[in-house]
Amino acid sequence: MCTTTCLTFTGPYAELNHCPRSQKMFDTFPVGPQLQALWRHPDQAKKMQWCQEYTNNIIDKLKTTDGIPEVYEDVLHGKQYLDVCQSGKIKDGDAVLTFLIDGAQLYKYKQSDCWIYIWVVFNHVPDNQYKKKYVLPGGIIPGPKKPKNLDSFISPGLHHLCAI
Repeated sequence: MCTTTCLTFTGPYAELNHCPRSQKMFDTFPVGPQLQALWRHPDQAKKMQWCQEYTNNIIDKLKTTDGIPEVYEDVLHGKQYLDVCQSGKIKDGDAVLTFLIDGAQLYKYKQSDCWIYIWVVFNHVPDNQYKKKYVLPGGIIPGPKKPKNLDSFISPGLHHLCAI
């Protein structure tokens, strides 16, 4: 990673060996092992099936309402999500995640930024989705400045997600 947070040497920049400036590191947390840990205990594995069961109920109800949901309660009622489920791209047992990223000022009187990205597991009932246990860290991008090429920083996390 470039010390001025220009970019990191992943994705389209993987061929680069160095930045004209110096380098420093950033941390990523592979999502695969974190998801495996959520499926490890039988009680937890049963809780992880809520999304699958709820989605199947929505799809069954759509057959009786001409494909129009009676109510939109959350992302699981969205057309794009339901289309990929019905096409088989999201299968029973798959994890359903959302990606969130934001910057944080670490010190009250200092212009230093740190960017953090997380994965939220949607396989649980909505009341549990944003509990600390189900919000998985993805990566921490140190400052002192805002990343100039954010795609290069999130590329390792997305690459790992595609591999599982």
